[in-house]
Amino acid sequence: MNDISVDQSVLTFFSSPNIVWPGLAADHPAAERITAFLRALDTRGECPLVLPRRDVDGQPSTVYFVCWDPPHAGRMRPLLQAAVADYLSPFDGRVASLSAADPVEVAVLAMVGSGTTFVLRPTTQTEGRLVVALQRLVRSLQGRPRRSPVLPRPVGRMLREFDLALAAGAAEQSAAVLHEIERAGGISHENVAFLQIQRLSRLGRDRELLAHGSLPTVVYTEPPEAVREAILAAWGRGNLRTDGVLDLGGAAERLAAEPIDIAMLVGERTSTWSDADALAVGALVALARQDAGLSEALCSNTGVPDELRVRLAELLPATAAPAEPADEQDAGSPAMAEVEPAPAVATESTAPPRSWFEWLDRLEDGAAVAPATTLVEAWEPAWRVDEDLGRAIENLSDLATDALLSGVAAFLDTADAGHPAPQTARALASRYLIEERFGPADLSALAALLAIFLSSAPGRDDYAALLDDIATFAPQWSSVASAAQALDLADTVVCGPRAVPEAQAQFISTVLGPLNAQRQRLSGGLRSLASMVTSDAGLDWDWTIVDSADASAPPELPAGLSVLIYSLDAGTLARVAASLSDQYPTLTVQQSSDKVGTPALRQHSRNADLIVIATGRAAHAATGFITDNAGGRICYPDGCGAASMLRVIEAVLDELRSVG
Repeated sequence: MNDISVDQSVLTFFSSPNIVWPGLAADHPAAERITAFLRALDTRGECPLVLPRRDVDGQPSTVYFVCWDPPHAGRMRPLLQAAVADYLSPFDGRVASLSAADPVEVAVLAMVGSGTTFVLRPTTQTEGRLVVALQRLVRSLQGRPRRSPVLPRPVGRMLREFDLALAAGAAEQSAAVLHEIERAGGISHENVAFLQIQRLSRLGRDRELLAHGSLPTVVYTEPPEAVREAILAAWGRGNLRTDGVLDLGGAAERLAAEPIDIAMLVGERTSTWSDADALAVGALVALARQDAGLSEALCSNTGVPDELRVRLAELLPATAAPAEPADEQDAGSPAMAEVEPAPAVATESTAPPRSWFEWLDRLEDGAAVAPATTLVEAWEPAWRVDEDLGRAIENLSDLATDALLSGVAAFLDTADAGHPAPQTARALASRYLIEERFGPADLSALAALLAIFLSSAPGRDDYAALLDDIATFAPQWSSVASAAQALDLADTVVCGPRAVPEAQAQFISTVLGPLNAQRQRLSGGLRSLASMVTSDAGLDWDWTIVDSADASAPPELPAGLSVLIYSLDAGTLARVAASLSDQYPTLTVQQSSDKVGTPALRQHSRNADLIVIATGRAAHAATGFITDNAGGRICYPDGCGAASMLRVIEAVLDELRSVG
């Protein structure tokens, strides 16, 4: 055993109640055979790990055929099928659902996670031949490096997917895409830093953003407007106020003493930003520079605090009066200021587009450029031109569809909850279906577009048509692997208007039918939510599991565990809380939809052992406040729906149960 790398998980696996190799004794009869299997731990290559288990003397062993990740399990499935040849052990090709209540199986979960392990149960007569067959299979794979079947993707597509994941609130997916971009290369270190800063800003991790190692370099590299706004907004949230009150004098002193010259990020387009804290920092810089031009532009932005607007007005010439801010109905977006004219050297084709329609015209001509959110904020909002914009998207040629979908992130980022753009959302959702784009981030975006469409209380025909269109493609993506996204879509429909009850029920039936058929592979929380969804849709479906370990006894959690769930969607929070209370009666669940920091939110953040923030339905001021006051672990669901929140919560709770 001295030359084999054995971690704690393997030691736990061979502990009680597993008696197949007591104490890992070197002189035990099973030592030589098992040690040969354990050599797979050294490299974790293409060779799997074989772990035997016996709980009772005289009984045949149960064999755990452990793969390193789900793709590896997919490659091993046909090889294992050929090795056991059915008569050596029953084998249906499915990975096992390991129990978090079984200490031996917990060791496997800790080592490789779920969805990676096959369990073989030979008889007394076939056990010896099964071991010989597995030894032969292991010898044929030993020393082979693990295959990496994923082909590198174009950087442009990965960047568009990253933006979409951020806009749709798919935090886990945005992290995965960012890691893929960093690994693939093809863009500069500065651009990687820009992406990292944008993601930290969206997650509300202001302190981490301001401590980013590349920040001193970023301020000198002419970063994009979105990055400028993110940095200044993060600084503003932590430095503009003292005890919750705007402290202009103290903030000006702190800005002057800042070791990184972030004031360099304030420029001519600062007045078009939408974040109030970033605008306030821009106003402080304008006052320090005595910049009358920038002051006049900032005075016209309703996001600038009134106290600062008065100070800025003092810099204006006596003949110039600050522009009156438009009323809320006409503003549409806090960055409705007119787009600055392009430099004289710019041509019509190189100048930034000035509206959704101009951007669509560029796409038709082959200019596939995704619009930045800061640019779109200056356009006429989509809800004002919804009918015409939806029609223009429908009439766009199919060849431009891929480029069109690159703009979905900007559309979601600038969507106004009080003024939905249903026709635009429907047209974009239809393009996802035409392109058959059903990746995790795509499904999250589709759910967000569907929510916008439903929030407008559509007519019967439109309602039924879109649900039928989405359901038609459900067999391509509705599966256990995408259970959270499927449930998010179904929950969005159930929580929306019920214009055509039979269409709603048919949609839920089509989307959740595959999950119900494999409900034994779903977690308790997802089954509980699925039961709520189908019940609300009038479907009497059974989501319980017979002879299941987690059905016989409720999961045990550390005493006094508290969870804070945050989202601006109170309905989603209510469903998550109801499901958690059903599955974990001892768990304390606090909900918050506050848009800014409050004493109650501070107390909940400090007392919570686990905090879950739905970034796609969140206010930056609140997320930063939660992060600053967090007393426990913070997690981000890979979407905005109830299922996505439940999935990340249950993953952490399973981890806590396994160690506690």
